[in-house]
Amino acid sequence: MKKIFSNPGSVEKDAKQRLSFPDFLMMEHAAQGMADYIVKNYPSVQKILVLTGKGNNGADGFALVRLLLEKQKSDFYIFTFDSPVTSEGKVQFDICRKLSESYPIDFIDEQKLFNLLKIKTKDELLIVDCIFGTGFKGELSDGVKKILCQVNKTECHKLSCDVPSGLHADGTLCREAFCADVTLTMGCDKLCFYSDCAKSCTGKIITLNLGIPDSAFFGNNEEIACKIEKNDIKLPYRKKSDVHKGKFGHTAVFSGDKGGACILSAEAAFYSGSGLTSIIESAESELSKFKISPHLMLSKILPKKTTCIVSGPGLVSYKSDVDKIIQQYFNNEDKRHAAVFDAGCFDRKELIEKIEQYSNREGNEIVLTPHLYELSRFCKLVKEIHPDAGYTEDDINVEKLSNSCETKIKVGKALNKIFPNAALVMKSAYTFIAYREKIYIVTDGAQNLAKGGSGDVLAGITGSLLAQGYDALEASVTACEAHALASLKYGPQEFDFSPEKLIQIIKEEFK
Repeated sequence: MKKIFSNPGSVEKDAKQRLSFPDFLMMEHAAQGMADYIVKNYPSVQKILVLTGKGNNGADGFALVRLLLEKQKSDFYIFTFDSPVTSEGKVQFDICRKLSESYPIDFIDEQKLFNLLKIKTKDELLIVDCIFGTGFKGELSDGVKKILCQVNKTECHKLSCDVPSGLHADGTLCREAFCADVTLTMGCDKLCFYSDCAKSCTGKIITLNLGIPDSAFFGNNEEIACKIEKNDIKLPYRKKSDVHKGKFGHTAVFSGDKGGACILSAEAAFYSGSGLTSIIESAESELSKFKISPHLMLSKILPKKTTCIVSGPGLVSYKSDVDKIIQQYFNNEDKRHAAVFDAGCFDRKELIEKIEQYSNREGNEIVLTPHLYELSRFCKLVKEIHPDAGYTEDDINVEKLSNSCETKIKVGKALNKIFPNAALVMKSAYTFIAYREKIYIVTDGAQNLAKGGSGDVLAGITGSLLAQGYDALEASVTACEAHALASLKYGPQEFDFSPEKLIQIIKEEFK
């Protein structure tokens, strides 16, 4: 897992003080890292336009141009929004000015900038955003908005230095923020990248080393979250040979009004390694309308050897008989209890009170998987039960949950205190997992998952892993990351992605 920091400026400042690392040397490493990336990835680009601001982000841009002069056969253009005000900015600007007398560096005005944006092919131009860094606050000026609006419309390569200009520290975004294909961030990963709206402007995120080993750079600064990576997933390989189906758990999925949802969850559970998988029938789901694979068992009662229940997918009108079955399952004190609560489970105060009881029992492994609209409704009901829940009505507004990373973390940690043995999976463009007041972020999911049924598949995978003995955090991390990686394999922009295709890729992923 990769550490993520909410205040990267203080981490950098602390590293400089502790290690007596001068500003110019850290800047040199930042510029060198960007230069190396450009040489490797854009070797044939004809023109490089660097947009600079008045601070040290702009200074990085000037240093970048200097370092590329002998390595890149391109023409260089610099547009400065404001004259440098920092000492490093003034030095780097002065160096570039003097070099422009002998090298192809053109300091351009606004008219020439707009002419430069009239390109015919994408490889003709690379734009590097060095306007604002991590300290940006407030709104973009009209002048910056005007230019970035045209820049964002231009079909060319776009790269941001450290943070896309217009992205705030809490993850909220200005309307005309620079939209990068790649963000080369300096020193450490930053929380602001992982709001939903930030996903539209950061592009691929690559962290550059600033000449200091990570452990020394981070020092004693505490991360606010951890980014889940591919090697963090723990797939349920069957390493022992002397086993039978009972060794790999029994996942029971409750059917609801929309019967297809529970079938998708059950299929996902089966192909994620569950030794046995049952669908608990209800009259409302009309399962006879569906083609159900013979490896899925149908039952009107909960099988005695159930090791995990999945409730919520397709459950619009929650029935009291489901409540009773769930309560009976958790009242059996002779066994470990595991459950996934999804979708329809977050609409009923009575059930939420029961889930709280279940999650307060040591040894129970519970995962809650709401998307943000469900999370908002869930939080309102929790607040009726616990008026001092630790968040405000404003915090649980869906738009704020989506676009403010810090708000999502605040709400996640507050719910962890109320549901202590439950992992909370907050599904969105970036999925946040809150468990025992620690935050984990899944960043690999693609937009093709924005289809009905994707969440049902995730609930099934999670339930299967819990059934096989995973704890709540392990199941959440592995299920969410495997689900996300599967979406990337199909093609992020494809519009015909379906839950069935997702399950097919999961079958391959879990081989």
